[in-house]
Amino acid sequence: MIASLIKRISTLEPAPPWGLFAAINTVFVGLVGVIAGSLISYTLLGDQEFYTLTAWLIGLTLTIVFVWISRARPEDRAALQLGETRSRLLIVLLFSLGMAIAIDAIGLGVSGEFLPTPELSSLYGTSPGIVSWILAIILMLIVQPIAEELVFRGVFYSTARQVMGAWGGFLVCALVYAIFHYVAYSSPTSSTWYALVAPLLSGLVITAVRANSGSTRAAIAAHIAFGFFALLKLFVLPG
Repeated sequence: MIASLIKRISTLEPAPPWGLFAAINTVFVGLVGVIAGSLISYTLLGDQEFYTLTAWLIGLTLTIVFVWISRARPEDRAALQLGETRSRLLIVLLFSLGMAIAIDAIGLGVSGEFLPTPELSSLYGTSPGIVSWILAIILMLIVQPIAEELVFRGVFYSTARQVMGAWGGFLVCALVYAIFHYVAYSSPTSSTWYALVAPLLSGLVITAVRANSGSTRAAIAAHIAFGFFALLKLFVLPG
């Protein structure tokens, strides 16, 4: 299994019909979307309990719309690798859930901290209402997995590997994903482990799923598993 994964990571896919500048621009648009979402959310809601979740939802929804419109040609849609996958999605979900648990256990051992993911930190230590929980579920299980996987494993991954080599692009994709999380979701009080290191490790796992399956759909499933674990962890954490 490991040998097969290494072989697939080492094998380049056909070049996508866009270049590195377009791929980097897509990541940048994702960041701008988060900023725009924050401004829109604050304008509409002020400093309400679910302001932050709404900001992420708006920003990432804008990102999905941008990717879908800017990659509207049939060859673009095909290069996003959203079609059938050679991997069983249930197996991907279970494997990724196990990796999410393992990464969190490592984090507990290394940092001594057991904290929520930064995206859900606004709910930690509070008694979230039903609206906040619904928004959190939509964010972590639907909008964030689709938006971020379209950007990173759909657009950026294959382009980076064409420019930087198979392994270089693989590693850079995970690193840029981690930096995006650090910039977009963390606050000055966020733990370095949960703000940067954990996203890097999860990015490596999701990128490995993308490489092994050849499918962004499988990467979305892997991301959903990480989001599910984040929600479950928030639910069981003491207030």
